[in-house]
Amino acid sequence: MKPVYVFVLSAILLAALVLSFPDVFLNPGPLLQGHNHLKKDCLGCHRPFEGAASVQCVSCHKPAEIGLKSVSGAPVKAGTGKALFHGNFGANTCRDCHTDHKGSDAAKALKSFRHDLLPPDRRNSCSSCHEREKPGDGIHRLVRLGCAECHNTSRWKPAAFDHSRLSAQETRNCTECHQSDRPLDKRHRESTYGCADCHNTKKWKPAAFDHNRLSAASAKNCISCHRTDLPADNMHRSSQASCAVCHSTKKWKPATFDHNRLSAASAKNCISCHRADLPTDNMHRSSQASCAVCHSTKKWKPATFDHNRLSAASAKNCISCHRADLPTDNMHRSSQASCAVCHSTKKWKPATFDHNRYFRLDGDHRASCRTCHTSPGSYKSYTCYGCHEHSESRIAAEHREEGIYNYQNCMKCHRNGGEGEREWRNGYWKREGDGD
Repeated sequence: MKPVYVFVLSAILLAALVLSFPDVFLNPGPLLQGHNHLKKDCLGCHRPFEGAASVQCVSCHKPAEIGLKSVSGAPVKAGTGKALFHGNFGANTCRDCHTDHKGSDAAKALKSFRHDLLPPDRRNSCSSCHEREKPGDGIHRLVRLGCAECHNTSRWKPAAFDHSRLSAQETRNCTECHQSDRPLDKRHRESTYGCADCHNTKKWKPAAFDHNRLSAASAKNCISCHRTDLPADNMHRSSQASCAVCHSTKKWKPATFDHNRLSAASAKNCISCHRADLPTDNMHRSSQASCAVCHSTKKWKPATFDHNRLSAASAKNCISCHRADLPTDNMHRSSQASCAVCHSTKKWKPATFDHNRYFRLDGDHRASCRTCHTSPGSYKSYTCYGCHEHSESRIAAEHREEGIYNYQNCMKCHRNGGEGEREWRNGYWKREGDGD
C-alpha cells in the first residue's frame, strides 16, 4: 500500500502547485504588453477546465468603446487607425479574431479577420471600416458601387470590375477612369478612337486595332503610328515603301516581300538589304556571285549551287569551299583524293565509292583501310605484304616458279583473295582462258 500512498500524495501535491502557480506550470508563452499585469492571474481570463472565454474579454474591452476609449476610459486620439466596427459584434466573438500568449507584439495575436462575422448591413458597407484605404484616383472617386463589386475579402488585388454594369455613355468614356493608364506615345496622344476600339475590358494587351477603319491615306501612312516599331537596320531605314508592302496588319512577322517589285539592278544587289544575313564562312566571304545564284527569294535554305559554273581547277578543289563539311574520321583526314571521287554535287550522302571495282573485301580481307594502304594520304598505293603467307620473299618465289616476274600490282590479276591468275578486261576481272 505504501507505493499507492506515495502516488496519491504526489498527485495532490502536483495539483496544488499547478493551482497555486499556473503561470509557471501552464503558461504557454508571454502575454501581450497590455495583459502583462495578468500573467499570474490566469483565472482573470480563463475558466478552470474550459479555457479562455470571450465574455471575460468584454469585462475590460467594451466593444462599443474600442477605438474611442482605452481600457482605463481615457479618450483615444483621432486617426490612430483603429477600426470602429467592434460595436457590431456580440460578446462571445472576441476569440474568433484575437488570441494571446503570442508575445508582446499585438499583431502576432491577431487571427485572419472573417467578414462573415459582421452583420449583413455592415458587411455590405466596406467604406465604414476601409475609408482610409480608398485610393484617391479618378476611378475610385467616381465609383458608386461598393468595394465588393471589384474586390474580395481576402486581399485588394487583383480586382475584377464588371464593365457591363456601366451605362452606354460611361462605356465609351474609358479615360474618365483610366487616364493614368493611357500611354504617352504619339499614337495614343493623337488617337481620336476610344480605348474599346483596340482594347477589351479584361486586359490592355494584346490589343486588336481594325485597320479597315482607317482612311485610304492613313492606311498607307503606317509610320505615323508605328514610328517606334521601325527597325534600325539599313534595309528599313532606306526603304521608301509602305510597311504594308511586306507586313500584314495582324503581326509584323512573318513578312512577305515581293522581290519582283525590284529593278533589275536592285534584284542583283541582294547584299544591299541582306548584309546582316551574310554568313561569315570562307565560301560566302570569298564569293563574288549574287546570292540569287544559290538562294531563292522565299528562304535561304535549302540553297542550290550549280557546280557546272566552276572552272576545271575549282571543281577539283572541293575543300576550298567545303572545309567545314570535311569529316574528322581517319579516312577523310588522311585522304588526298578529291571529294568528287566518292561524292556527287547534289548531296554528300549516299557516297558512291565502289571498292569492289578494285578489290572485293570478302573473306579475310575485311580489314581496316590502313592495313593495306600504308602510305598516309594516298589510297591509290597499297601493299599485300605482311599478312599471313603474304611475305615479299614467298610471293616472289611462288610467282617466279610460275614464270611470272611482273607481280608488283597484285590487283591486276587478283580481284579478291581467291587463287588463280586474272586480268582486267572490259571493266571486269577475267581468269586466264575466260572468254570476253
